[in-house]
Amino acid sequence: MNMVGKTRKRSKPQPGQINIEALIEGGGEITIGPVHPFECVATATDGHNCLAMLVRQSGESLNDLLQRLDAAIEAAYEYDHFTDEVNGPR
Repeated sequence: MNMVGKTRKRSKPQPGQINIEALIEGGGEITIGPVHPFECVATATDGHNCLAMLVRQSGESLNDLLQRLDAAIEAAYEYDHFTDEVNGPR
């Protein structure tokens, strides 16, 4: 689908994704994909800091991972707690 020159109607963020929406609206980004040696990692950055890096757990749905990412973004902004499941203890 070619979206060049088209605008998308903004809807209310999904429950559990309010912080993701605010991050993206503020110029930040999230990524989801493989990061060796993990099959799936979700990251959130705000242009200055890496706020969270979460490893998708066995059996965890994508929606559950996004909800955890949303909570981790909130923890970073509200409590200066930055979550790193990629480089932390395994």
